[in-house]
Amino acid sequence: MSHKTAIRLYEIASYVLILGATAVYFMIRPNGLALTMILLALAVGMRWMMERERYKSCEEENDQLKADLRRLTQLLAEEKKRSSGDGK
Repeated sequence: MSHKTAIRLYEIASYVLILGATAVYFMIRPNGLALTMILLALAVGMRWMMERERYKSCEEENDQLKADLRRLTQLLAEEKKRSSGDGK
């Protein structure tokens, strides 16, 4: 599963859990507080997973960009060597 898909799923799940917690709180007043708190804790967990997935995605992208930069720097150095060798 791609990072984008996982982030979207965690986001939707957290919203569904928050709506569920709200519904439980207003429908089952005296006895629904424990279930409401559990649903809210799960929603917070989904948000945490979403942020963790975003962080991992950014780290992978940064690593890829660093590798690209290294490769471009290497190609530039090779091109400079080649052009300085032609001028002699």
